[in-house]
Amino acid sequence: MKKFIPLSTFLFGIFALFSCGKTTTISSNMELTGKWELQSIVQNSDTIQKPALAKGQMPVSLNFKEKGELEGTTSTNIMTGFYETAQQNTIQLGGGGTERAETQWGNLFVNALPNVNLYDLKMNRLVLYYENNNQMIFSRVQ
Repeated sequence: MKKFIPLSTFLFGIFALFSCGKTTTISSNMELTGKWELQSIVQNSDTIQKPALAKGQMPVSLNFKEKGELEGTTSTNIMTGFYETAQQNTIQLGGGGTERAETQWGNLFVNALPNVNLYDLKMNRLVLYYENNNQMIFSRVQ
């Protein structure tokens, strides 16, 4: 006599199989959506803190929008682009803007951004990792 697996057990097994592994898509990553301001950069174990803003400067920030749209400000310029997240907290950022009259802080951000490949999101803190575990640490603005 053949034994049959109950349908509910079979469906649960299929669900468990396909839900293993963290997959984030652009449209469902609402935790990442919003504006983030750069607080510090960690390069080769040295931490560089956000400097005070001089007249005419903007805070360095990223605004992750729905559908993969990305906006940001460097210390003196505006940028636009895209982002895409995937399994195991991988992220790809792209876009551009001008680099006119950029500050040292803005240049650190602009030069690191194309090399970002991983992110970690906890509460109101976002860490973007690039090149040998270097980090850009952001806090949520809105």
